[in-house]
Amino acid sequence: MKIEALKDIANDFLLTYYQVPLEIPIERNNRLRTTQGRYVMKHDGTPLRIDLSGSTLDYGTEEAIIGILKHECIHYALHKLNKPYKDGTPIFEAELKKHHAPSTGTCFIGKLYVFTCDACGQVGETWKKQLTKTPEKYRTTCCKARLTWTGEQIYDGSMKVSSSM
Repeated sequence: MKIEALKDIANDFLLTYYQVPLEIPIERNNRLRTTQGRYVMKHDGTPLRIDLSGSTLDYGTEEAIIGILKHECIHYALHKLNKPYKDGTPIFEAELKKHHAPSTGTCFIGKLYVFTCDACGQVGETWKKQLTKTPEKYRTTCCKARLTWTGEQIYDGSMKVSSSM
């Protein structure tokens, strides 16, 4: 999805449900690896922007992307309304449920690299691309043995959608 379309969706969502206009940018952030999005503030608490990870935008379904966007918009709206806006607070989690937005850590979008333990054959996954370039530097947790890179899995936020094994 294009950032401009996401800005329109976010602004409509915020105005409809919170009467708060979107006054910060939404940006793609290709450095985010373990999080799908984040609400960023300055040190003094001033709202700065909403970041969405590049892998979320590249691999996520429209539904998954909008869910993550809603999650970040709820942080922003509750913050602007001087209500508890941090993950895990009852008010924030209730708002997520009300708007069918995912809680933190409940979905993964992106590419995982698949490997096999050379000793026992157990299959594992990691988001670390370095594994594919230098697998000899890594050991498995099951047997502390060498591993063989076997492919990659792409997750779109709802299920496995592609395999290149």
